[in-house]
Amino acid sequence: MLRSCPPRPVPGAKVIALDGDAVRGSTITDTTGAFQLTLPDRYLIRATNVGGYASTATQEVAISDTPNHVTLIVDSGIR
Repeated sequence: MLRSCPPRPVPGAKVIALDGDAVRGSTITDTTGAFQLTLPDRYLIRATNVGGYASTATQEVAISDTPNHVTLIVDSGIR
């Protein structure tokens, strides 16, 4: 039976904010896997893991006056 690895923070992952196909902001996760972007309106947030197995996770986020907390889980490919 194949088992996937448990979720863990990924330092150095690229995170982008999309408005349709247009990139409106981007950043890299810090050593704890956290990131911060300051954006207006509503965006699709996409994270791509680092390493040989590229996978992505996305979540739509409505921007407001209070911080949004987003957890994106990408597959590392390790079994």
